[in-house]
Amino acid sequence: MKDLLRHVRSLPVFLLSGPRTRCALAPESSGVSTQGTRAPASGFFLAALATIGAGVGMSVQGTANGELGDALGYGVFAAAFSFLSGLVILVVVAACAPTARAGIVRAWRAVRTGEFPWWMMLGGIGGAMIVLAQALTIPLIGVSVFTMAFISGQLTAALGVDNTSLPPGGRRPPTLWRVLGTIVVLVGISLSAVDVLVQGVPLWAPILPFIAGAMLSFQQAFNGRLRVLARSAITANLTNFVTGGTLLFVCAAALFASGARIEGLPEIPGQSWTLIGGVLGVVFIGVTTMTVARLGVLLLSLMSLFGNLLGSLVIDLTFHSAHAEVNLTTYLSMAIVLAGVLVTNIPRTRNRTA
Repeated sequence: MKDLLRHVRSLPVFLLSGPRTRCALAPESSGVSTQGTRAPASGFFLAALATIGAGVGMSVQGTANGELGDALGYGVFAAAFSFLSGLVILVVVAACAPTARAGIVRAWRAVRTGEFPWWMMLGGIGGAMIVLAQALTIPLIGVSVFTMAFISGQLTAALGVDNTSLPPGGRRPPTLWRVLGTIVVLVGISLSAVDVLVQGVPLWAPILPFIAGAMLSFQQAFNGRLRVLARSAITANLTNFVTGGTLLFVCAAALFASGARIEGLPEIPGQSWTLIGGVLGVVFIGVTTMTVARLGVLLLSLMSLFGNLLGSLVIDLTFHSAHAEVNLTTYLSMAIVLAGVLVTNIPRTRNRTA
């Protein structure tokens, strides 16, 4: 009972009544269930709203990292800077937060004793792939096509991840409504980018964000497990930025050793907004780490998708992107995506009203 009370006190206010989960992957013979219990609707909708907001922030992050990559001359350097800035923020926050420091100790001890799989500490590789894909492909294909490829990979992987014991909220089998809703969403996303795809996009450009999206589904599940174990979202966030930052540093160092150099810098103050990618990455990973237990990986992916598309639409309307023309097809696509999110949530709504 004391352990349960400590776990509850470590959660954000809107998740206080959330599902009970295990701190680590226990063997099947232990008899400990990973299946979450049904929670009040208010917490669910607040978690969904926060996830949609994080998705909007991610579209801004993608634009910022893409513009920074253009300014520096190489997307790898922009991705490394984005992760480095986020890592600095988290190190300062963790140093000032006793719960984060205690969480680091818990996580380290659990990995050393085998209570927590070491490979679940590598979720940050997914985050590194995201910012790398943003910096390399958005200047080529635009925000809308990037979103289509990224979310397609994310939703495809989420159906499989939710059917395992990886998410902290327990196994969520792929019901007919979830599969149907995902198909509807993919149709809407494909429709939003069809006009751009026929213009001759390089094959690797949509493949890279597709892979990054698939890796994000695993990252969200790993992060949720790590947060429950460490009793600190900051600890899970910091671990992500350390592992992802290490990968990007190696990539940037290899590129530099090959003779590549920074070709320019963003104009200040005009392009100072391109430097906020790391901050937005911290916010996105932090929010999704806290809401994955409430929503599950698939529904979390759908909510962040809608926020991502909404942000992409605003960006294209504001900056008049040369890669994506906002027209009737764009609005129709967003309506289809929203319909898919609602279809996926039909079983949850029926259960609460029954």
